[in-house]
Amino acid sequence: MTTRSLWLILPLLFALPLSAATVTGRVFLDADGDGAWQEGEEALAGALVSDGAQIVTSGADGIYSLDTDGPTVFVVNPTGTWPSRGFWRLVGDRTTGSDFPMSRQEQPLPFYFVQGTDHHIRPEIADKMTMYVEAINSLPLPLAFVVHTGDMVVDVNLATVPDSRALFEAYQEMVAGLKMPLFHLPGNHEHVAVLREDVPADTPGWGKELYPEYFGPLHYAFTYAGVQFIAMDGTDLVDGKLQYAIPEGCMAFLETYLQHVEPGTPIVMLIHEPFVTLAQRGRVEELLEDYKVLLALSGHGHGIASWDFAGGKEIMGGATSYAWHGAGFGPNAMGYHLLKITGDGFENAFGDWAEKYPVTVDAPARSDTLTGKVQVRARFLDPAGEVTAVDARIFDSAATVDQFGTDGLYRTLTCELDASQAPDGFEFLQLVLSGEGEPMVEKQPFLVLTGRQDEFAARGPAELRLRLHEVAAANAVLVNGVEVAKTAPDAGEGDWLKVEIAAEQLRRLNAVEVVAAKPADGEKHDDFWLDGVDMVYEGKVHADQRGYKWWPYKVVCTGDEPGRRTFYIDLTLPEG
Repeated sequence: MTTRSLWLILPLLFALPLSAATVTGRVFLDADGDGAWQEGEEALAGALVSDGAQIVTSGADGIYSLDTDGPTVFVVNPTGTWPSRGFWRLVGDRTTGSDFPMSRQEQPLPFYFVQGTDHHIRPEIADKMTMYVEAINSLPLPLAFVVHTGDMVVDVNLATVPDSRALFEAYQEMVAGLKMPLFHLPGNHEHVAVLREDVPADTPGWGKELYPEYFGPLHYAFTYAGVQFIAMDGTDLVDGKLQYAIPEGCMAFLETYLQHVEPGTPIVMLIHEPFVTLAQRGRVEELLEDYKVLLALSGHGHGIASWDFAGGKEIMGGATSYAWHGAGFGPNAMGYHLLKITGDGFENAFGDWAEKYPVTVDAPARSDTLTGKVQVRARFLDPAGEVTAVDARIFDSAATVDQFGTDGLYRTLTCELDASQAPDGFEFLQLVLSGEGEPMVEKQPFLVLTGRQDEFAARGPAELRLRLHEVAAANAVLVNGVEVAKTAPDAGEGDWLKVEIAAEQLRRLNAVEVVAAKPADGEKHDDFWLDGVDMVYEGKVHADQRGYKWWPYKVVCTGDEPGRRTFYIDLTLPEG
């Protein structure tokens, strides 16, 4: 067999189910940095080594031994050390061996790291991922590491094993330029071929088998500055089906691992699917009750949200892929999540790889309707303190801000604008941030209703589209106060209602109102929901800018009053 042939089959061997093997290695301080144990170098006793199921400790000579049928083994770096050749090994990989060389590392508090999540890479977005990598590398802060909390690719669930390899390898090429250590954990899109009927579950590499070869263990732990980071797997495969649940093996690892952690130790939990959405949340919180949970970091929802969890906070960290895979939230910064850990707590800020000074607008809220005076409050990420002035404008009202506050890792600004002279429609709040180099422009649309009608003459009709769910009555659909259609009482789940709206009925800003009716055989108004509401005008799609059109918009009656839902569609502002 040629060397080339051997390298071609090695990846296949690693993807095959492993028989039990004894893995033995040494954990030691690598004084000369060559990655190999030398006489006289310091052995690290008591280091934790695991295959994700059992946990053993290294002896006085630094040696550990594990009988395992798992694909990987990993070390939990002792406090004040860092793995100099990676923290995990593929079982049976003769090229790296099973030793874990470590280096001494100062790990002061506070420290910084970055969470990226839901990258959903595909080959054609490499240029945008380059921008992401450059944005992280250029942060003027001493980042300790980066964590990517799942859904690195899209979509191996529907891919063959060879195509999944190509996606994993493309992702690795895209993030290879990151200057700091990078940790991964799996998302629901890292499960090979699980949605393909033509790839049997016993195919080598199917399901979770391929992931460890590229990214390491599905769950694990590491430490930094005395803080425990515990990475969990939030998806399970049951009878060949993908489920949002923490696998029992992962739960067992958490329980066993915490027995090696002193009560009161600060902990950061990492997972893709938010803990609060999983059935095992209560069990996890019970296991963590003797510890100091600073926060939990998750992804999956392609938005930013937070809630209480295990005595701390869980934060859903946006989506790096908002620009190419889509996001249900926005348009504030959500491309990466910067965190500062103090030991007693944390500070955090959201950045955007496409912006020099990523902006989050707190007021007005995206759902607000502007009619007159507007109080503007915004935060922006500028850790080098470069921004000297911000020019704010909406319609013909402008203000300049050159005095800023702080909110944790953010700089903040406030000012007042006046939208009372703007016509009905969506108008942009524009912020121009002046700092080093060219100014950066942030624009966000807000609904203005002042009763001032803009001159608008439609050049043709528009098609109104909306998708129906759980409809049981002839509910009315109105455009600018005129009924244009009724929903079919027997509409199928997900049926579309499409109506042509004549040019003379159209305005710049069109109010699309859906009003519930009573079913023919009922006394209570219909409760239903809809999504996908938009208008197609002159070949362009226009939707309500206040929210994501694929959210479920409920129409629910209150008492004897029919439920109503109104969408505002500006035909001068195309979607996206």
